[in-house]
Amino acid sequence: MTSEPAKPRYEMVNVRPGHVIVEHDGRSRAVRSYFSAEPSPPVEEYWEGVHVWKHWGTAQSFQFDVLDHATGKTVTFNELLGLLYYGCCQEDSAIRLIGELAHENRISIYIAITYEAPDGTPTRLSRDKLVILNRLFNDRLQASKKKVLILPDLFDLYKTMSYGQIMIDFGLTSMEEGR
Repeated sequence: MTSEPAKPRYEMVNVRPGHVIVEHDGRSRAVRSYFSAEPSPPVEEYWEGVHVWKHWGTAQSFQFDVLDHATGKTVTFNELLGLLYYGCCQEDSAIRLIGELAHENRISIYIAITYEAPDGTPTRLSRDKLVILNRLFNDRLQASKKKVLILPDLFDLYKTMSYGQIMIDFGLTSMEEGR
């Protein structure tokens, strides 16, 4: 008699496809990004206070919430821009070295990159949310000896990465039960 595997505690829900929009103001050189769930990404120039925001780039993305089956609560992750795989970082960076060491032990390192606040500072993910993300992805791994470690952006990568380099590993995020 074989028993079915236990249902994972966390489940990705309310997945919203859309676009990450990057805008810049030529006078102040300010850059900001946000998520848009519109079918066609907005590209219009507009005034907001002293800024004239112009479209700078667009990337397909999605946002999601996480359902905790143990509590019945849903946790939102609206501040999450994406997960950056360590291999996309500069070769001489600390996170690249850490990632290579972890990879030798079958651990894949990702950095949780968040949107910037209007003043240019990153919105940090709480420790509780990082725990949820790590459990969400690790509970669904098919290879029992492989692990994922999602870290906060303690390296200020959001300042050095172009938004085109922030990637979501679609194999990681699309894992479903039974696959």
